[in-house]
Amino acid sequence: MSLPLLGSDPAQVDAFLSGAYQRIQRGTIALSIAAVLGATPLFGWRSGLGVAMGSLLAYLNFVWLHHGSELMVQRMLAPTGTGPSRFRLILAFVGRYIFVIAAAYVILNSYPGMLVGFIVGLAFPILAAMYEGIYEAVAGSSTSQTPE
Repeated sequence: MSLPLLGSDPAQVDAFLSGAYQRIQRGTIALSIAAVLGATPLFGWRSGLGVAMGSLLAYLNFVWLHHGSELMVQRMLAPTGTGPSRFRLILAFVGRYIFVIAAAYVILNSYPGMLVGFIVGLAFPILAAMYEGIYEAVAGSSTSQTPE
């Protein structure tokens, strides 16, 4: 799908931009699979497992962050007294950090040889989001230029 012209139908632009979350998810999964398939034969099964575990933890963190952001928007837009509770918001943001820290602690204490692969795996959602930003900028700039 290409980015619609910036001066075109706002619904088309909104539909394109709202697909960013799914594109970032797919990019994260693709990077994870490629890295696991590359790291395992090159650096050993521990590195491949570390990349897989880091990727999984980062992916879950990204999904949980998206869910927490949706809860916050729902609370801001809801009439007073309705919408998600403060406890759910706190759980959505603080709980995810506790989960990531606890999981990383257990993984790295149990298998310290997976440290490098684990850290590499944690970066994949960030790399996918950077790619998405570049993709939107390039697609937007190439379609928004009209001949005069």
